[in-house]
Amino acid sequence: MNIVGGNYYCLLAGLPEISPDDKKLTLSVGDYRTYLCDYLTEDEMNIINLFFLPNDNTQILRILNGNEPDASLQTVFDIERLRDELAEPVSLPAYLIKYILDSRDEERESSNRLPETDLSEAYWKYMLSCRNSMVRRYVEFSMNVKNLLTALNCRKHHLDIEKEVIGDGRFTEMLKTSKARDFELGDDFPYVADVISLFEKDNLAEREYAIDMLYWNFLDKETTHRYFSLENVIAFMLKLMIVERWSKLSSDEGRRVFESLVVRLKNDFKFSKEFNL
Repeated sequence: MNIVGGNYYCLLAGLPEISPDDKKLTLSVGDYRTYLCDYLTEDEMNIINLFFLPNDNTQILRILNGNEPDASLQTVFDIERLRDELAEPVSLPAYLIKYILDSRDEERESSNRLPETDLSEAYWKYMLSCRNSMVRRYVEFSMNVKNLLTALNCRKHHLDIEKEVIGDGRFTEMLKTSKARDFELGDDFPYVADVISLFEKDNLAEREYAIDMLYWNFLDKETTHRYFSLENVIAFMLKLMIVERWSKLSSDEGRRVFESLVVRLKNDFKFSKEFNL
């Protein structure tokens, strides 16, 4: 049952209300994605799937590194398909095909960055080509926030910002060159002050949650007066991802996972982790 003429009323009217503090969900991200298949066109589902491609990126890297794929990840392409594409890439998104082919080129000049960072940059550039304007704005916002956090971490640990941030716009350029506390970005990007303030929090869980709320508020603003639209369908999914993440972390197992993450962040800093969606 595909929606005709962009009328998303039936789809959205059947969804439960969610809030950032929900501990138990009546709808999972996986169930929502399956639900959307009954309502959206193929082109619309391709937009939805853009937000799951980071999991495919992870699987590709795991396989290339000789590790077993993570069966828990919700990917766009199944594991066997990814293995086949690694042997002969023909139908993956263009950025992944290029990355796979480049990985075979022993004479390719090294970027002096982690493979995760190179692949993340290719993915974000691919996302910025999406035909949906809200998706492009969300991607730009998300990339700026993640780049800013990475730059702040580089400053804290006296590392080279230029090697870690991605993209080539003004925001990224200022992160690379400015010595100002706010990288001379605060006037044009009001959320920069919020991110810097949150970065200075000692409690990592509170910091991560507050940053997720920046995304939540961004989505609220983007969907104001767009009650029954594809933008609202996308925003609900992104919010559901946030709630599902924190509902898992509220369990005993989730707390153990988060505590191990905190230890790793303190003892073995990894910049590329900032670029997961």
